[in-house]
Amino acid sequence: LGIEAGTLSVGAPADVCVFAPATHRTLDAHTLASRGHNTPFLGWELRGAVTLTLLDGRPVYQREA
Repeated sequence: LGIEAGTLSVGAPADVCVFAPATHRTLDAHTLASRGHNTPFLGWELRGAVTLTLLDGRPVYQREA
């Protein structure tokens, strides 16, 4: 992504976002993580999805299959 941030090395905090660029999904109000469901993008097909996020080495988000 061209982002200069963090490092994956022994002793460093494991802040990691695993992204699946080939995933396709349709935006649906029932699957939004936000409390606000007012978006002009409902029904759009989106490419890519975050599948796992680690914060300080602990999973804080994992996409359901």
